[in-house]
Amino acid sequence: MQKIAIPTCDGVLFPHFGKAPQLTIFTITDGDVTASETLTAPEHEHGSMPRFIHSCGCTDVICGGLGFHAVEMLSSMGITVHSGAPSLPVKEIIARYIDGTLEYGDGRCSHEGCGGH
Repeated sequence: MQKIAIPTCDGVLFPHFGKAPQLTIFTITDGDVTASETLTAPEHEHGSMPRFIHSCGCTDVICGGLGFHAVEMLSSMGITVHSGAPSLPVKEIIARYIDGTLEYGDGRCSHEGCGGH
């Protein structure tokens, strides 16, 4: 079983991990989505999103751009990071992830389109 967190806004992957207003979590069992929920993300501050994701019991994160410290925090918590995903509807993201066709770009945050820090 996997519990995959995706930072979102109105059902679409949000390009900057830590500033996403929502978090959509999918539970995957034997290659099928068995549950999903959308939660309000914590306020943006250093480490708040990784801690929140960990508290939700997530095993993986699929995201666009994120900083080095977020990657380090998530990894230290045993959460696998899949960064550089495109801003697509989350249902499309998770379907492509499951079937192995999700393509990743540069996962470093350049702060273009995300409002910076």
